[in-house]
Amino acid sequence: MMEMGGFFFDFEHTQVLPVDPVPLHLMERDRKERGFELDAWARFDLPSEDYYDLEEYPEGYTGYDGSSVWKFLYENLTFGKEAIEEENDPNGWHNVFDRAVSGLHASIACHVVDDYSDDDDECAAEYKRRIACDPERLSNLRFAFAIVLAGVRESKQAMQKSKFDEDAAVDASTRELVQGLFDDHSFMDGENIKRVAPLLRAAAAQASECSVLTNEDDDEWLEETGVWQVRQRSRAVLRLFDCVQCGACRIHGKVAWFGVATALKLIYSDASTRPLCRVEVAALLTTLAKLATAVRFAEEMEEICCEQAAA
Repeated sequence: MMEMGGFFFDFEHTQVLPVDPVPLHLMERDRKERGFELDAWARFDLPSEDYYDLEEYPEGYTGYDGSSVWKFLYENLTFGKEAIEEENDPNGWHNVFDRAVSGLHASIACHVVDDYSDDDDECAAEYKRRIACDPERLSNLRFAFAIVLAGVRESKQAMQKSKFDEDAAVDASTRELVQGLFDDHSFMDGENIKRVAPLLRAAAAQASECSVLTNEDDDEWLEETGVWQVRQRSRAVLRLFDCVQCGACRIHGKVAWFGVATALKLIYSDASTRPLCRVEVAALLTTLAKLATAVRFAEEMEEICCEQAAA
């Protein structure tokens, strides 16, 4: 155990071990499905013999201080407040990306706080420190959840074409569960959720991948703008999570961002009409569950904080 940034970081607590034996049928399938996509929203790792069970290593408090990773992400990969102002971001690309990053950060913080202590007052204090101190974080958490939920909604056709498992029984049971999600119209077909993808695509239709700009001296140059920048930064976020020293934090962070990237891909491209890779399906649905849990936990914490304020 060592101390990092005032927190005790237990390497044994954050160590994750791959499943044994190696699921050979998954490894073979992943090798077949992985391809190089030039304009991918995210590129998943090369298939290896390391597969991890997220249920064995649930997301929660580990004592790891990842503030330096988040600091680098916000300073170098997000667009920043000035860039997302309406006059600088007419199609909303920058705003969508930055809010998705902030929302994912808030989701991770919620899972950490939920596992922080058995005492509600201690959890509430940590929730205030990490999330409630900035009202935008809670709003962005809900925004990220809406983005992923809209992505899942857009994936219906792709899911129907996707094979969930080589085992017929497992494939059938998984397909039934996924179909049950789509059949929950109160959840999937809310008016606000139905509007998310069309609104984002409408903005995309008015944008171009690059623009020719002219400076004061009438010199022209090519400026890469729009969704191209977002895709590039999305790939960089996934790579950045490889710098996280905590094994459990790294795996959950990569899965969660891969899920967000898959949702953006489904919304902004024609991917919704094509079968998804196994890892895309897994990341998308896992991230939806993570964000839904985080939103519910945040609402519970908000109630506790209100009660404390009224007492």
